[in-house]
Amino acid sequence: VGLKVIEMVERDGPAERAAALARRLRGGLEALKARHASIGDVRGRGLLIGVELVKDRQTKEVAPERVKALVESAFRKGLLLLACGPSALRVAPPLLVDAEDVDTALRIIDECLGEGA
Repeated sequence: VGLKVIEMVERDGPAERAAALARRLRGGLEALKARHASIGDVRGRGLLIGVELVKDRQTKEVAPERVKALVESAFRKGLLLLACGPSALRVAPPLLVDAEDVDTALRIIDECLGEGA
């Protein structure tokens, strides 16, 4: 794994690569927010992003049960997510993440939200 990280850093440059993947992840999560009313906010810096799940976007009432359901549903589909705070989802991919991994994570989150998680 260490050799793979060094190879990626030498090939892509860490800052540029991380910035491009962060834009891809953030853009994908913002698109999910437009499709799913249960996403009240998307915030963060770089590849560390929080997704606030709510019962109602207008009132911003937190939805801790939705976070728990999403974490469990995503795990069953092969994606490890973490809850953060009363009603937020922490999206923090590893250094070895690539565009395909980001797209897969977004697809799984979309599926889980579409299934009512």
